[in-house]
Amino acid sequence: MVVKWPSGSGRIDDAGRSRNAARIRKAMVQRKITQGLVPRIAIGVFGLLTVAMILLAIFDERGALALGKRRADLENLNTEIEKTIENNKALQSNIYNLLHDPDAIERRAREQLKLVKPGEIVIETRPTTESSKKDQTKQAE
Repeated sequence: MVVKWPSGSGRIDDAGRSRNAARIRKAMVQRKITQGLVPRIAIGVFGLLTVAMILLAIFDERGALALGKRRADLENLNTEIEKTIENNKALQSNIYNLLHDPDAIERRAREQLKLVKPGEIVIETRPTTESSKKDQTKQAE
């Protein structure tokens, strides 16, 4: 069999054909290796990027963990706001009573300022503690 090359008019014998075939086989093997290597590298790179993005989504300052902490902080602030509103309402009610209710004014004067009406006698009792209760029970026995 005679093979003509497009660039020349030379003939290739069987020895040249086997050398040429060996070179072609070697080139094909190298091509197969590089064809299999490029997708593997690409998959590895994309895999690493995916892992990095997932880690950022979880541990970043705007990630899932920070979001959960911020939600807990928001919940705590909302409960604190509700308590403050309730306390504010109680104080407003107290102010209204002190401005408009004479009995509330008198009660406050008696409790805080220890004021009494003429002719009244004040009897104060001290709250009993655990130790004084024990002393009273020992004295009774």
